[in-house]
Amino acid sequence: MDFLISLPWYVFALASAVLVGTKTVLQKLELKREHSLDYVVAFSVVTLVITLFLWPWVDLSNVGYLAVVYTYAAALFGSIGIWLGAKALRHLDVSFVSPQTILTTLFTLVFAYFILGEVLTQSQWSGVVILLFSALVLAKGSFASFHSFGLPGGLPVGGLFAKKTKLLYELLLILSMILFGLATVMDKLALANLDAVTFIFLIGVFLCINHLILYWVVVGNIKKIPRRVDHLGWIIVLIAVLTILSRLTYAQALNLTELSLVMPIKKISILIPTIWGGKILKEKHLPLRIVVAGLMLLGVWLLVK
Repeated sequence: MDFLISLPWYVFALASAVLVGTKTVLQKLELKREHSLDYVVAFSVVTLVITLFLWPWVDLSNVGYLAVVYTYAAALFGSIGIWLGAKALRHLDVSFVSPQTILTTLFTLVFAYFILGEVLTQSQWSGVVILLFSALVLAKGSFASFHSFGLPGGLPVGGLFAKKTKLLYELLLILSMILFGLATVMDKLALANLDAVTFIFLIGVFLCINHLILYWVVVGNIKKIPRRVDHLGWIIVLIAVLTILSRLTYAQALNLTELSLVMPIKKISILIPTIWGGKILKEKHLPLRIVVAGLMLLGVWLLVK
């Protein structure tokens, strides 16, 4: 454990990127045969069970009130963001969803400005422009059958949700990124008062509780969970392990250096599902999406340099 802690921050950031990218591809494969909320709850429960093995390294002796508040806030925003992101990933191409998640960086900086008082430089504004342009190019297909204002032609507002259009899942994806942006700022605040292992342990507990509450609110009967997910295989255990490892490496990187240095390396993760996932699932427009993913990485680099 001491040897791992002594590694440079960029090793942890790069490891987190690889783990997140691999996990995203596996999640897409699972979501092709599972409803998003059922999957998310099962995933959270399995993740919590595995997280319990971290107990020998958890230190709750110096956990203060503010640390718990920030950690729960991160888990609250994250739990809803995970569900909405899973819904989008289930219905949209992984090579479409993954590059767009890089916009989380943009939302993170916006919230960092209001909550932490950080300001954007001229080069960072250039990064904002590149990210917004890239997202627009990538999302063009979602709005292809809509008017220039993005409103469905002849479709009532309620019809957008009733018909479950591609645009709806794109909007859910954007909302999930906004929530992840908030969660990221809360992560940084919490990690100022917690070590990485204790933080991951608390996050795992809070996420599981929140997802069970969410399932009870949406579905109404938690007892339905076992029979609705009884066909899930060992792949969900692998996803849970990858998730815990990605959270640990990301939290350790944040503990060692600034968020602005960790984010660009972690966001390399988008290339794995965009290229590998797109090829496995034989998705369309893959060359364009790979180019856009690279352009978005440039935008993130300008944002955080």
